[in-house]
Amino acid sequence: MNRTTQRGFSLVELMVALTIGSFLIVGAVYVYSQSRNTYAVNETAARLQEEARYALSLIEPDVQLAGYFGYSNIPDNFQFVTLGSLASPLSAARMQQVDPAVVGLPGSAQACGTNFAVDLYTAVQGGNLNDTYTLACAAAGGGALPGSDTLTVRHLTRNATALAAGRIQAITSRATPNNQYIFADGLMPAGVVLSPGHIELRDLIVRTYYISRNSNNRPGLPALRVKSLSRVGATPAFAGVDDDTGLNADIEVMPGVEDLQVQFGIDTGDYNGDGAIDPGLDLVGSAAGGPDGIPDSPNGAATRYVNPNNVPAGFQVVSVRLWLRLRAEQPEQGFRDTRNYQYAGVNFTPPAGDNFRRLLVSRTIQLRNARSL
Repeated sequence: MNRTTQRGFSLVELMVALTIGSFLIVGAVYVYSQSRNTYAVNETAARLQEEARYALSLIEPDVQLAGYFGYSNIPDNFQFVTLGSLASPLSAARMQQVDPAVVGLPGSAQACGTNFAVDLYTAVQGGNLNDTYTLACAAAGGGALPGSDTLTVRHLTRNATALAAGRIQAITSRATPNNQYIFADGLMPAGVVLSPGHIELRDLIVRTYYISRNSNNRPGLPALRVKSLSRVGATPAFAGVDDDTGLNADIEVMPGVEDLQVQFGIDTGDYNGDGAIDPGLDLVGSAAGGPDGIPDSPNGAATRYVNPNNVPAGFQVVSVRLWLRLRAEQPEQGFRDTRNYQYAGVNFTPPAGDNFRRLLVSRTIQLRNARSL
């Protein structure tokens, strides 16, 4: 009787197969692990870029509108009136933050500083936490982060609005652009008749962007926030919940933004780079009869960037350059950020033991309403 001989793997063959299989499994696990880590890193980097784009997309159009006052971009054309009386209006030149408090402007609208809400002369304003208005206006959200800057913009709404108590509103006229009014008591100036496309009523927008120590429900994670002039009851204020929008006057724009730095571009009239105002631009002489050192016919191009607190008197701010430094929300095991971030006078190196990825972005924004006409 014949038997079919059956043979299996020998012990040596089995050991070789197990060894090869083990190497393949280890390699597959390693490749999977590396792919997963690479995906996580790419996901973190992409999220930081997306958050940066979102934050800039909110700030940029607001800055572009700074100094937009309806049918005029000249603050001198505005006068503050109360109780609808045109008997003794207050010129915009006397509504600046260095002037006495405007009579008829509620204290709630002065919470960020004297005349802070109606200083039309300062369409854009920035600074660090040494500024009095910054300390007062950036108090919510866990307090402002030391070392960061603030950025404030002022402009009117792009579209006409309805008369509303509790709003700081302005009458802007196409026919008489040098005769505009601003008021805060909900009472129209006497004799003014609105006409769509010619004489319109618009709200004054005032917003301050700053970095808070904490984000919503995340202590220790800084955030970009914005504080706005809102309508609380019949009073304009920088606090509370806006009656019209239902939004808090101080809201979080983006968590994870740990620094905001600002510089202003000024038009010095030096377009050929020789350090002096170009010929023909310093047209009006000083009281002594000579040039006053301030260009009288600038073209709106930034020739020098300065810190917000160092803008020379008489020079026009025509652009804003800002930097945002973002930090990932979660630390990354095994990662060490050794980069030295240098920008806008900041020299930052993450501390030892810091495992967060970061992204630094910058944007230069032209002020569309800063042209000299």
